[in-house]
Amino acid sequence: MIPETSQSELNNSELTNLRGQRLHETIVERFHSLIQQGTLEHGAKLPAERVLAEQLKVSRSSVREAIRTLELQGLVTSKPGSGTFINTQSLDAVATLMTSSLIEGIGAGEAQLKDIFEVRHLLEPQLAALAAERATPEDVERLSAILVEQQRQIMEGETGVDADTEFHFALATATHNTALVKVVSAVEDVLRQSRDQTLQQPGRPERSLNSHRQILEMIRAGDHIGARSAMEHHLTAVEPSSIHPHPQKQATPTANR
Repeated sequence: MIPETSQSELNNSELTNLRGQRLHETIVERFHSLIQQGTLEHGAKLPAERVLAEQLKVSRSSVREAIRTLELQGLVTSKPGSGTFINTQSLDAVATLMTSSLIEGIGAGEAQLKDIFEVRHLLEPQLAALAAERATPEDVERLSAILVEQQRQIMEGETGVDADTEFHFALATATHNTALVKVVSAVEDVLRQSRDQTLQQPGRPERSLNSHRQILEMIRAGDHIGARSAMEHHLTAVEPSSIHPHPQKQATPTANR
């Protein structure tokens, strides 16, 4: 069951004085916070829907929708005849909590973005190398199709941010490593806003496309060393502009994305 302290934290003014947010989303966010704080631990049993609604002073439909969302996020598991339990040990749960924590802490802070890019420098070059070793013809075809779509978006005057994000996620998928896919998904969700800002800079969408083509060329050739190098170059070039979306100096011609 939820400890009394947790019930008190959930039953607060945030749930009764909402501004511009759906009630069930606030309930979900409160559960995220309690899980991250360790107040709700793996295996904790939730009260019945009716009881939880009474504790939170909200409607049962709001509780039901919140629980459904938490289930989709992998954070709770329903066992027929037993009840609903907190689950923090699935890959979906880990990715959800990682995304929630990063979004909550990122703000507009340069330090947090630097931390995330440090993770990307450690992760994505190896990810590209694994994709070069493991990508199937279908994976390569998908990556190629995404770049065609990125080009279309750019030619129509868009930033191409949707295709840009999809390309990096497709690279993770091409590794055929489920854990990597979850981790990359969490990081990419957080970086999307910053990426959208950097792609507003003149010429950057085109440079992003060219950079992606170089990475894909290495993957298509099965060159894991070349793929790693291409990704390292890509991240090194894009990092300053992502951390400083509106730099005082003009972006260098070699900057990507």
